[in-house]
Amino acid sequence: MKASKFLFSVVLTIVAACDISNNNVEPMSTFTKIYDDSRFEHEYFPLDVIQTADEGFLILSEKKMDQSLFTNVFVLKADAMGNVVSNTEMDASYVHPVNGWQYIAGSYYFICMDANTLTAQLVPVDESGALGDPVSLGVSYPLVATQDGDNIVLLSFDNGNNETVISLANASGQISQQASYTIGAGVDVEKPIIDHLTRNGDELPFAVGKSSDGTYYFNGFYNYTFSLVFTSFGGSPTGVCQGQLSEGGISAVAPVSNGAFNVSRFNFGANYLTPLASISTSSTTSSVDLEGNIFPEIESGARVKIGQTESGNWLYATQTQSKQLVLYSFDESGTILGTQYMGSGNPYSFASFCFTSDGGIAILAKTALEGRFPRIALLKRDGEFLEGF
Repeated sequence: MKASKFLFSVVLTIVAACDISNNNVEPMSTFTKIYDDSRFEHEYFPLDVIQTADEGFLILSEKKMDQSLFTNVFVLKADAMGNVVSNTEMDASYVHPVNGWQYIAGSYYFICMDANTLTAQLVPVDESGALGDPVSLGVSYPLVATQDGDNIVLLSFDNGNNETVISLANASGQISQQASYTIGAGVDVEKPIIDHLTRNGDELPFAVGKSSDGTYYFNGFYNYTFSLVFTSFGGSPTGVCQGQLSEGGISAVAPVSNGAFNVSRFNFGANYLTPLASISTSSTTSSVDLEGNIFPEIESGARVKIGQTESGNWLYATQTQSKQLVLYSFDESGTILGTQYMGSGNPYSFASFCFTSDGGIAILAKTALEGRFPRIALLKRDGEFLEGF
């Protein structure tokens, strides 16, 4: 595997003042960084961020150039204060990294695609940001991945059979379980999937994971519509929460320990946040019937991520129509606690977040320098930011 490295600069650093006489507060524990590339024709689409053991960060991003069909793979390593340590771009034979980072047995992993065979590739990365040799997973058109213990759950698209495929693989690339589900006879979903992969169309809210009762799920195309599908890797799903073709459905999902799900959903441009949603994993339901409050300030089609804080509260992170980042906090009963807006001066599009070792949060976003050049932004806030929120 060949990789290239190049000059990548920080064009904006905003550091919050802090009282370093308080031994519990580290200087520069709150900052905003925007990472620039002097090559203006290069566009960046950040995917995920994870904090490393040295308190720095690994950032996974897509990079698009005018002459390429698929996006390239870009990995940035930053230190605890957000300063660039290294950056690596995989050669053009590896493209389309998918969300998100996996941390297994002391190593970091992400999945991308072989540009020639279109098969998923599992790539190890060490704490310094150095990439190892990719391992083929054998499935085509990877869409999204998440961690399940020491395994990785991967969602992919089989364009030959017109099926959505869910696979369970280990860090060596061996698949232990796999199931394929029809998208529907005569349904041409390859174009929207290719548009999703190439950043030439709408970004689709693919998701995959495991519920608290042990049932696996994916959010993707099944039986003519974009649906939340539950499976035990059998020939048929155990349950389906149906969407409205591509105009309505689930945009983010996070299992809760009592068998419920925290979800966000969309329906013909409207966005709803629904903590503690009761969704059957063993029958057919509809996302339209899920309760929840509409949040009109959320931008249509925006990415949403849900996570639980150390205090047990649940955070929904996304972006507003005015291109600010926004966090909504709910307690364990589903009651909203508050709202925080972040980002000013530049437009921001939400990508992902991770909780940090100081009890704070690091938010990954896309921003636009001079309103034209898509770049990576990292906004770090300390534990005080999340207190009572």
